[in-house]
Parts: sequence; C-alpha cells; structure tokens
Amino acid sequence: MALEPSRTRLLLVGDERKGGTLEVVERHAAWLRQRGFAVDTVVDRDAPLPQPLADLVVVFGGDGSLLATARRMGRDQRPTLGINRGRLGFLTAFEYDQVDTAMAMLLAGELQVAPRFMFWCTVHDAAGHAGEPVLGVNDVVVSRAGAGGMIITQAAQVAAIGQPELELGTYRGDGLIVATALGSTAYSMAAGGPVLVPDLDALVLTPLASHSLNARPLVLPPQGGVVVHLQETSNVDYAYCQVDGQVQMPVGVGGRVRLEPAPMRFLQLGHGPGYFFEVLHAKFGFAGIASPRRQG
Repeated sequence: MALEPSRTRLLLVGDERKGGTLEVVERHAAWLRQRGFAVDTVVDRDAPLPQPLADLVVVFGGDGSLLATARRMGRDQRPTLGINRGRLGFLTAFEYDQVDTAMAMLLAGELQVAPRFMFWCTVHDAAGHAGEPVLGVNDVVVSRAGAGGMIITQAAQVAAIGQPELELGTYRGDGLIVATALGSTAYSMAAGGPVLVPDLDALVLTPLASHSLNARPLVLPPQGGVVVHLQETSNVDYAYCQVDGQVQMPVGVGGRVRLEPAPMRFLQLGHGPGYFFEVLHAKFGFAGIASPRRQG
C-alpha cells in the first residue's frame, strides 16, 4: 500500500564525516517534503535520534551506518531501508545509483519488511559486576588486546533461565566470534564460518586463528544466549569485546561476555527472501556465480 504523506513521517540518516553525505540527505529530504511528507534528518553519527521516532527510516551509508542506526533505535525499532554509499553494502537493499528506484518503491509500499534477530551483549567482570548492555545485530567478537600471544576462552550456552550453563568448548587462539544469521556473512565468514540465511534465528560460534585443528564453527539455537568466559591471556590481563565492530569494551581475565536474545527485531526493508542469494552471487561470487544486482 502506498504511503500517505499526511500520515507518514520519515527519518533520513547519514554520516556527515563521509564526503557528500550531508548534501545527499538534505536533497532527498527536500524531495520528500515537496511531496507532502514530514521528514527529520540526522547526519551526526553520535547524535540521538529524534523522539518519537519516525514511521520509516532511510539510511544513506554502508553496512556500518545501517548497523549503527539499528543500535541507536534501541527498543523502538522502525522499518529501515539501507541505500549504499559505502564499500561493500551487503546489508543495504540498493546501491546509490538505484536511489530513484529505491525511493519510488518505498513510497509505493512495494518493499518488504524482514524482521532480523537482535541481541543484548553484556560484559561482566571477574567479581560478577555487569556493565551497560549494548544492543547488536551482527556479531560479538572477543579477541586478544595485544600483538602476539593468544587468549583462552570457554563458550557455554544457557538453555533456560535458572538452568546451569552447558559447556560448548574451550578455544585457544586469537579469540571467538559469536554471529547472528545476518552477521554470518561478515567477520565470521571471513574467519571460515558458514553462511546462514538471515531469516534464521541462530548463532554461529567461529574460532579466530585457533591453535587446535579440532576447533570448528558451531551453529546454535539462540534461546538462552551464549556466555564466553575469558580464562587466560598472554601479554595483558584483558581482552576486547566488540559489538558489530563499533562498540568496544575491555574484558578482564576471569570475566565473561553474555549475549542474549533481545525482545525486539531489526526491521529490514528490502526486496524479499530471494534477494539474499542475488547479493551473495553479485558481491561474493557465491558458488561460482556472479550476477548483477537487481535494478528495480
């Protein structure tokens, strides 16, 4: 169903530190206002989003901009369209040279909403004190803090509240990635993890530069979440925990990182389920196939 200008408020988001983004956002905001839509714009990546949030969000940027916007929306997720002005743009639905098609399809109500799994990541110190939870969409990476040496982590899963942790394995190497299905095509894939269809509710544990041939990626149901215990480090007494490659927190030896399902979903606007495979072919040449991305 086509959007009604009198009933629809849009938020256009970009990062003014990337050349030309401010002009792009303001130009499209003016275009929408000429058609009767109420439009907010945010181009400062560190600024809060206007409240209450708009009905629809359009992000001009790469995958990082899209992930940052999802985190900034917090519990108040809105259908979000990504238009790529970055390098890879795997999560965005359109390239920037398709922006006219993207806006026409958005206003005509022709795009589909795909709910994506989200999680809370919390770092606990050795005494059990918890830091501020961070919302994520893609992955959590626990990795060594310095050059050389390795860290030892132990991963466990909690089946249900109040149940004991189920030990999954001990990993010696550069660290451990815990990725969602949406994030399985990011750092996890580069480290040898499997590609998951983004509709799945699942978590992938992928070791980083493992010192053991027995360590293999593991796909898990997300219920209860995953806990990563930091048991040892080589050069310094802490490691780093990164959420979606953007929020970094130290983890001390004896501390742990907990990833647990969030009640909300990232509402990704796009073409529909089959488009995921088109992008795999076009961007990565998946299964030896390289196909052009859809032009509208």
